[in-house]
Amino acid sequence: MDLERHVLFSLLGLSVTSTVVTTFGMVVLLSILAMIAGRGIRERPARLQAVAEWGLSALEEMLGEVTESRTRYLPLVATLAVFVLAANCMGVLPFVEAPTADVNTPVTLALIVFFSVHYYGVREAGVLGYLGKFARPTVLLLPINILAHVTRTLSLAIRLFGNMVSHQIIVAILLVILPLVVPAMLELFGLLIGVLQAYIFTVLTIVYIGGAVRAGGEI
Repeated sequence: MDLERHVLFSLLGLSVTSTVVTTFGMVVLLSILAMIAGRGIRERPARLQAVAEWGLSALEEMLGEVTESRTRYLPLVATLAVFVLAANCMGVLPFVEAPTADVNTPVTLALIVFFSVHYYGVREAGVLGYLGKFARPTVLLLPINILAHVTRTLSLAIRLFGNMVSHQIIVAILLVILPLVVPAMLELFGLLIGVLQAYIFTVLTIVYIGGAVRAGGEI
């Protein structure tokens, strides 16, 4: 498996890779599906609408337990959850590589979480109140708390990237060894990994936001 993404063309001097094209196509497809689904919303939900409402309710429940607000941070968390889930599952399509198997995508997502967490923390507690959390329980821990925030952002990206890449590498190896036996089972397993990683990424995002916005909470 080649981890390097191929440059397909250049636009205004910028190199456009296969990951960019796949991600753009995925976003367009999700947008179209969202508009179609929005027009088909019913008071008595059909199966797909019921599944979507169940997922949204589950996110609201987690947000309510961790951040004490069910809806304030829902747009960010739900958007990240849908994006990561869709990006992870793109890898099961023929000749398509998951955008999250390109290190640039997980790093970008982790940076979005990083800056959003601090933005919400400052908005909730004020600049001084939020920065004061980094000096708890003692100012001696200030460097360690700052380093912890940097390293957890790095781990958030590496965890997602590593799991998606490892699955594709395993699939590539086994397809060479057993090309007619394992493809379907491995793709199903890859779909399960994609869903699980999207869940983990979403839960960690909620936990990080909760630590930033809770009064007197751990950051």
